[in-house]
Amino acid sequence: MKKRNITEFQILSEVVRKQPHIKQKEIADILGITVQGVSEHMRNLIKDEQIKNKGRGEYIITEKGMASLKTWISNFKNYLNDVNQNLYRYKDVWPAIATEEIVPGETVGVYMKKGIIYVSKNIESDATAKVFYGGLSGEDVAIHEIHGHIEVQNGKVIVLKIPSEVMGGSRNVDYDIVQKTLEEYPDAVIATAGTVGTVIANKLEIHPDIRFAVSEGIVSACNRGCDVIAMITGKMAEKIIKTVDKNKISYTLLNASKTTDSIE
Repeated sequence: MKKRNITEFQILSEVVRKQPHIKQKEIADILGITVQGVSEHMRNLIKDEQIKNKGRGEYIITEKGMASLKTWISNFKNYLNDVNQNLYRYKDVWPAIATEEIVPGETVGVYMKKGIIYVSKNIESDATAKVFYGGLSGEDVAIHEIHGHIEVQNGKVIVLKIPSEVMGGSRNVDYDIVQKTLEEYPDAVIATAGTVGTVIANKLEIHPDIRFAVSEGIVSACNRGCDVIAMITGKMAEKIIKTVDKNKISYTLLNASKTTDSIE
């Protein structure tokens, strides 16, 4: 983001917080710039029809300005997430899970599975590390001096559209389709939403990884390299598909109902 854009983003934010009575000196003090600088930016924003001067120190944000502000917020969140990931990537010591007993000083291969970092002496990996604190198989260990790249490809989503209660609920589920999908993606994260999804999971004796804030959880899991199987009823399935599509995540939609007639 260019410096000018960031400053105008901050000014737009202050206009939203304090409209309609805006004191340019207050904004200048908050942003650490001169009043003249604030005035120049506000003239640019007025010229660009992002804020409107109603006279006597009254300014309001326009619909165009609100749209710009929302876009900047979204872009800035993505930017901060990217910075945060890079900070984590280059920190000195990382936690990981050992797949066999390892001891301090050993060199191990590093890989990611279901969004978790694992280390092993018995795999070939593009990334290697030295063991800082060792441990037994399944225990958390500490690694450092990481070399190479930990490959993390975005996961995909398999949406199993299950019937709502008015369509028969768990009684109308084609469990063969569900079981086949679970077997095809044995390492997938499982997401459910609502009563019907919970009953299906209980019948299959599986424990969902994501039950709340499902859309956000699915996106987060995919960004960490996990495939996700989402057992979701009709309308919720449509919402999730819109979310994963917006985040450019690949998905497959499967109908897991025995019957396809709809009364919704």
